[in-house]
Amino acid sequence: MIGGDTIPTGMSALFFYLARNQRCYRKLAEEIRTTFKISSQIRNGSQLAGADLRMSPPITGTLWRQQVVTPEEASEPLIIDGHTIPTGTQIGVNTYSLHHNEEYFPRPFTYLPERWLPDCPEYQTTNRNAFAAFSVGARGCAGKPMAYLEASLVIAKTLWYFDFEELTRAEANEYQLNDIVVSTHKGPWLKFTPRPERIAELHMMKN
Repeated sequence: MIGGDTIPTGMSALFFYLARNQRCYRKLAEEIRTTFKISSQIRNGSQLAGADLRMSPPITGTLWRQQVVTPEEASEPLIIDGHTIPTGTQIGVNTYSLHHNEEYFPRPFTYLPERWLPDCPEYQTTNRNAFAAFSVGARGCAGKPMAYLEASLVIAKTLWYFDFEELTRAEANEYQLNDIVVSTHKGPWLKFTPRPERIAELHMMKN
């Protein structure tokens, strides 16, 4: 199923980075809990999803492409950035490497959600065109809006009803993914604590 692996992987990474970065966790929790009065008002979530998808893109590897040429074009080489690419050559850009290129994303190994917001100093030095977690162009993921909505609603509703923290702390400060076309992953292992004043809403909804 489309999104059956990539969306859960992206959300797992988001939970990991929020649990690991308390400044971001507290700021987001406060924003959600002070903006809404009841959970049913939450119809759009946060815009943090881009930050975790940059750090740990669900498709970490290279999506290879081959130039489609007409018979007339077959004799003409493809030139990319001054490099001649012979006909029939597969071409690709590694998503993880692209997202961690300091030329495009200053402090590439730092989880900094604010870099996506216009009032952040690094907004001006961040090349958002280099963000390719959903691929780009004609091959870009058609489900991108749905993925953002689903991830943002899940994190917003979770922070409305629960607090959470790391149950076991991984040594790496980056959410670890294994590249198998998409990704396999473990964890994060988190402990969720119900917020008593909000969990009561769920019981009322059931009744």
